[in-house]
Amino acid sequence: MNIKKSLKDVIVLLSICAVFAVVLAATNSVTAPIIADRLAGAANEAYNAVIPGAEGFEDVDLTAYTLPATVKEAKRETSGKGYAIKLETKGYDSGMIIIIGVSADGVVTGATCIESKETNGVEKTYGDNFIGKDLDGTNGVDLVAGSTMTSTAYRGAVGDAIKAVAIFGGATVETRTEEEIFRHNLKEALGLARDAEESFSKLFVAEVLEGVNKIYTADSGKGYVCVIGEGETAMFVGIDAEGNSVAVMDALTNPVTEGTDELFATANAAITLVNATTSEEIDIEAYKNSEDRNVKRVFRSINSAKKTATGNYIFELKATGYGSDPIILMVSATVDGKIIDVCTVSNSETPGIGGVQLEDGGFIDNFIGKTEEEANGVTTVTGATVTTSAVKKTVLYVFTAVTTIEGGAQ
Repeated sequence: MNIKKSLKDVIVLLSICAVFAVVLAATNSVTAPIIADRLAGAANEAYNAVIPGAEGFEDVDLTAYTLPATVKEAKRETSGKGYAIKLETKGYDSGMIIIIGVSADGVVTGATCIESKETNGVEKTYGDNFIGKDLDGTNGVDLVAGSTMTSTAYRGAVGDAIKAVAIFGGATVETRTEEEIFRHNLKEALGLARDAEESFSKLFVAEVLEGVNKIYTADSGKGYVCVIGEGETAMFVGIDAEGNSVAVMDALTNPVTEGTDELFATANAAITLVNATTSEEIDIEAYKNSEDRNVKRVFRSINSAKKTATGNYIFELKATGYGSDPIILMVSATVDGKIIDVCTVSNSETPGIGGVQLEDGGFIDNFIGKTEEEANGVTTVTGATVTTSAVKKTVLYVFTAVTTIEGGAQ
């Protein structure tokens, strides 16, 4: 080996890299101001466009208010026509910048996207749908099939702009996202601060829970939070690891003080039932070689099957989605044919598209509590059709599996 030659090659390579770094830095120093100026020019033009007849603008000091995180800049129209709000949000990709005009009474006067990296381009004209609408009206604007993430983010930004104007006017407005409120509820139900470093996981259950929609466990082992009810009527009931009652929070993270004894009792009963669940493995190998082609197909999608002491079934199944690896699902069902729970063990679906449908609260939740007929009626998600179709087909296999095992046919 020629050490001198090797050393020379390394030096040459390092020199080339250094030159490229200098060139890249120089290019960036030239282009960055140009890009910034272009965006600033587009924003200034958009401010006038979204407030028709604007006479002038003055900057709003955002540090004086608690605003949605998407709000990056705001200008007040000097004659009182309203505000022009600059927001940055994330659809399929980050960096979607939208300018939205809102009248002083909370009605959208204009909306335009000045920068984005979205794939389908619907954000370029989608803002026209919001003109003339207040906050309630914007919630009714349809999302765009095939661009659900883009249109969802855009609609959310419009709502944030309207909320910002209400806040400028002195109103008290909830600025947290639904996800933030949910996380805060979980923490405060266990007596933790909102900024506490605690994460939660949904507990997969194989028992029918009376009155409890879902159970979450604190990953640190601090305890459980049971969600009782849905939407605006949801209650978050905290039980610590020793089974002691902690707190009850409503849907907006307000402490509940009345009628909590019954809520704590319901939560404790559900947690006790789930923790007491036992099951035995079912030998499914014979079913995989069944002469019935449908039975064979179903069981070759099942990795394992168990039956609980109460007679319910637990299956681990694999589905062929959009990703390179199979989607692995856990599904529990009653002996009389009703899905108890569904959760995702692993997947390689596209993050933010198919992947988000497999998360807690996503598409998989549509099957919980469903019979076979009802599960057949679940609609797949446009834009994530391959993923959601695969999940639906695989969940439906559970009904055939339960019937086959109960009948003893192999």
